[in-house]
Amino acid sequence: MTRSIYLPFRTILSALFTLVAVFASGQIARADTSEWATSEGGRMRIVSLPADPSGKIEAVLQIELKPGWITYWREPGEAGIPPQLKPDPTSGVTLASMAFPVPKLIKNDDITDIGYDQPVNFPFTLHPSAGHDADMVRLTAFIGVCLNICIPFEAGFEIDRRAQATQEELDFIEASKASLPEAPTDDFKVVNFHITPDKTLLGVELHLPEGAPKEADIYVAGPSGYAYFEPQNLVRDKRKLSFYMNIKGLPKSYNPKGQSWQILVKSGSRAMEAPLDFPAQ
Repeated sequence: MTRSIYLPFRTILSALFTLVAVFASGQIARADTSEWATSEGGRMRIVSLPADPSGKIEAVLQIELKPGWITYWREPGEAGIPPQLKPDPTSGVTLASMAFPVPKLIKNDDITDIGYDQPVNFPFTLHPSAGHDADMVRLTAFIGVCLNICIPFEAGFEIDRRAQATQEELDFIEASKASLPEAPTDDFKVVNFHITPDKTLLGVELHLPEGAPKEADIYVAGPSGYAYFEPQNLVRDKRKLSFYMNIKGLPKSYNPKGQSWQILVKSGSRAMEAPLDFPAQ
């Protein structure tokens, strides 16, 4: 069981706020493909498509890291901060979804992170707000990049709703989406899950693909700030895999009813991500 620790980043963020502005160069980069914003640990940009007839915009936050540096999954593990996108309220859009490729466990001394140490692309979707149709959409990307120290990296971008996409941009966005974990299917899915009455264990039963190997990588993103990646009491029966995750670090006041967690399972060459939607009653 692990809990993500955000406090060190908040302290660093306060101390390095002016440095972040320097790393992002103080410029607002325009997309369909923006200019790169750079930091000590790497660079990032946005590639976007024009708005469709409904006003929806598909885009990708592209991150390239310098050797040895890492960035994080939707929940970072024992320390770190997940990538964040924040549209400007005046732009008339909301962030509808942000998707994450399959991460890996990255060990640094006694700390285990969940993230990426190679270039990574995060597809995202913006939905229009009623009554807003401004041509330019402004948003801010904020990530953590770490080597021996962790540096917050923030940059502003603009998306032109009407810009024409090149074939290269279309292909890039499709390839980024194709790299994501698959949705649940009949041959690879969560069959059942529950939290024990004392709120110390999450029990999960999976249906694995045909020919699934013995080992599987499992990541669970709980309530904000909590990630779990060490399944225990694993029981395998052909294509059924049952296990528990130790979640005893949850606040005693936490009520899972009506909440949604996320599970990602990597089995062989396939990876599946699914919500764990707890009943409201």
